[in-house]
Amino acid sequence: MNTDTPSDTSTDTLYEHPEDLLQEELPPEVVDFLVNVDIPPEVNDYLDSLVNEMRQREAVQAQFVSDVSHEIRTPLTAIRGTAETLLDGDVPPDMSKRFLEQIIDECDRLTRMANDLLTLQRAEATDMDLTRLNLRTLAENCALLMDSMLEERGVNLEIVGEAPDVNGNSDAINQILFNLIENASRYAGEGGTIRVELAGMQDHSVIAVKDTGPGFGDEVPAHLFDRFYRADQSRSREHKSGNSGLGLAIVKALTTAMGGTVEAANLADGGAVFIVALPSLPAED
Repeated sequence: MNTDTPSDTSTDTLYEHPEDLLQEELPPEVVDFLVNVDIPPEVNDYLDSLVNEMRQREAVQAQFVSDVSHEIRTPLTAIRGTAETLLDGDVPPDMSKRFLEQIIDECDRLTRMANDLLTLQRAEATDMDLTRLNLRTLAENCALLMDSMLEERGVNLEIVGEAPDVNGNSDAINQILFNLIENASRYAGEGGTIRVELAGMQDHSVIAVKDTGPGFGDEVPAHLFDRFYRADQSRSREHKSGNSGLGLAIVKALTTAMGGTVEAANLADGGAVFIVALPSLPAED
């Protein structure tokens, strides 16, 4: 077999290093074709877009792994620190009780994070079972389940309006409502109000969750749905509530899986609104 490197080394070839092909013991005519074939510009553009997309996905995955590692490290450090203090002995009973409660709180935080990661993975990796659902019924049921938590935080909840039925997944929509209402309750503050508005708009059924909190300032709305993203003004409150930093990312993933969209905006009179829009179903006879 001819082992001479082909003389055509122009950059307009399919392979950057044609001599590598010779090591595969391909027939000379195949090597000649692959080396000298002219690739249409649109093919090159398509290949470049695929490579860029793969690189972006790799970067997102690497960032996600880094974020998870960081989020897990914080509670583990707290657990280890308090456990070592208890092992050293000579800790007053009241302080021992407080340390043990902290260990339990941090373990609960890790459990919530693990559950949220599993929910996020399922939303992004599997097809959902969809059925006809009424959003008003789901919102009212969710409000009943969250009543004690909202009462403890001193937050009022209102549900107004109606929306056309949707082809959705009840567990997913319940999770969306729970995450948005829970998120709003942390910003509304004691004595604040959360308003869940339902409506139909341009062949879509809309869920708008509004709160009377401070809004999210100059933060880019799209970033609020990134995994582990936290607005600076809310860091201490989110840490105190044990939030995993995945709630809004889950909302986006579940909404997208059902063919919908989600957006966020600051309200002119203060507070924030999160808007979920799902394709509507025709009215039943």
